[in-house]
Amino acid sequence: MYEMPSSRRKSTRYHCKGGVEMRRSEGVPAIFGNLTDISLEGCYVESHSPEPVGNEMVFTIKVADTLIRGRARVKASHHAVGMGLEFLHLASEDQQKLEFLVGTLAGNQDMRPKEQRVIVPEDPIRRPAPLTTPPRPITTNFTGASVRIPASTSAATAPAAESNMNSLSQRISESVNDLNGLEQELVKERVDPRLLAQFHDAIGHIRQTSWTLQQWVDLQSRGGDPFEVLPQLEGERMQMLGKLAHNVTADIDSTSINQFTLGVSELYETIQHLYRRLHKMLVDESGG
Repeated sequence: MYEMPSSRRKSTRYHCKGGVEMRRSEGVPAIFGNLTDISLEGCYVESHSPEPVGNEMVFTIKVADTLIRGRARVKASHHAVGMGLEFLHLASEDQQKLEFLVGTLAGNQDMRPKEQRVIVPEDPIRRPAPLTTPPRPITTNFTGASVRIPASTSAATAPAAESNMNSLSQRISESVNDLNGLEQELVKERVDPRLLAQFHDAIGHIRQTSWTLQQWVDLQSRGGDPFEVLPQLEGERMQMLGKLAHNVTADIDSTSINQFTLGVSELYETIQHLYRRLHKMLVDESGG
């Protein structure tokens, strides 16, 4: 186990896009965020629900096909924006991956002689060994008789399906990067801050949903259980609804929203219905 030194930042941070999965400890629900920059000492993660300063987290960083796992401490926390993480512990393999990633971002890897470049491949994906004589899939024709489909038909579709999944994952990542670039251009054009804030929140929701979608696609292509990631969508809805409620409350306080605002009556009815359902679920059914 490699232990990171505890000191002030000594390493240069580099802009980097990726996803980060964080947990307070193994076996508890995960928090998901977007990686914005990284160094040999730590990284910054965009998240609507950042952890308090001092909390320790186990994390998995995913940048393209690279996975880096370890333990970190929250060094900075910005409400509804994100948090800065300081790396505490990294396995030697993950340390090498981190050094290679940062070196690539800095442009150093291409400058090193080939024999000095450190490349640690990912563990191969373990799949069940195929049967010696795989049975051919059986279907039924319109007469009710059983018909055997040639084995080559189903076997040939597997690589094509996995390739298509990888292409989808890449397109999702590229689309999010395009939106990030558009947001930066809008900032340079000095667009009204209220519009920028609305656009930023929308992009944040897209990033989180895209990250979940990428995980689903990756698990589907690798033979895992893609439905494990679906609870992340419910968590994202809770965060998004809470943030919207906070913003609407602020608009009411500033009189931007009043009794004549279009849709306010419908919103009232919807919230009343949601309140009754939540009260029934959290109070009535719990016996409180």
